[in-house]
Amino acid sequence: MDNIDKKILFELDKNARKSIKKMAHELKMKRSTLAYRIKQLEKNKIIQSYYAVIDYSKLGYNILVRIYIKFQNTSLEIEKEFIDYVLSQNETFTVYKTEGDWDLTIGFLGKKLSEFDRFYKKIKEKYKIYIHSQNISLFRQYIQYYRNYLVDKKVRDYSSLITGEGELVKVDEIDLKLLNLISENARISLLDLSKQLKMTSMTTRYRLKGLEKERILIGYRVLLNLSKLDYEYYKIDLEIEDIKKIKLLQQFAKQHPSIIYEDRTVGGSDFEFDAELQGYDAFYSLIEELKKEFPGLIKTYRYYKAKKIFKYSFFPKFN
Repeated sequence: MDNIDKKILFELDKNARKSIKKMAHELKMKRSTLAYRIKQLEKNKIIQSYYAVIDYSKLGYNILVRIYIKFQNTSLEIEKEFIDYVLSQNETFTVYKTEGDWDLTIGFLGKKLSEFDRFYKKIKEKYKIYIHSQNISLFRQYIQYYRNYLVDKKVRDYSSLITGEGELVKVDEIDLKLLNLISENARISLLDLSKQLKMTSMTTRYRLKGLEKERILIGYRVLLNLSKLDYEYYKIDLEIEDIKKIKLLQQFAKQHPSIIYEDRTVGGSDFEFDAELQGYDAFYSLIEELKKEFPGLIKTYRYYKAKKIFKYSFFPKFN
């Protein structure tokens, strides 16, 4: 993969629904060349999928819970059974096999805290003897940054996409169906979207623009196979000495090319972020960079590395 491919991935990461025509113009490429390169990135499974960034809180889904789990007394068969059970639950939107301080990360999405209580009680009824330890936290906001590490400084984009704590917006069944469709394939054409919704292209476009205007649909991104890029996904949780300096860490995260998410939680660590890095040495260099930038501020840190993504979706599955 060359620098042109990286520029293409960066543009798709900023707006996966951008047309070939517009993207080719911005990248100063022939449309046919660009279309071919994208097809090759898909064929080689560097691009896994395209997804919509949806503010679930505006749909009434205000309970976003993250569960870290450390296993004990398990076998590969038991771990697979545990993971399969979690995957079978509609409320889970992310499930990661991890390496580091935790073995598994589960993301739960619901409307009421009682829903999460029932969900987790069912897990413990079945598998409590295999859970050594756990950590549960509630998300307030989830902040996404673009993959600036893919491109030169002069073309980087330091804007962000923020979900969580939104005001409830009234939507109907057609809106929900549209969101379901576009969450699974953000590059779906307007024509195909209209056919599946059984509406005219003009009506579909109007609906889509309405969801964007209400900031329910806030972006369209690309899901990458990081191993094909020789990158790894790290989650880092910091405990700090002075909570008043959180804003400095937030600004650091926003400007750092390898940091792609910031998690603002209740019950989690003081400051949490996710980074895509070229191995452990790059991870350690990032920690050293933080210590140099903020001497004496970082009390402790914990991390995990995502080994396998079983489920990745940012839209609730309606029954």
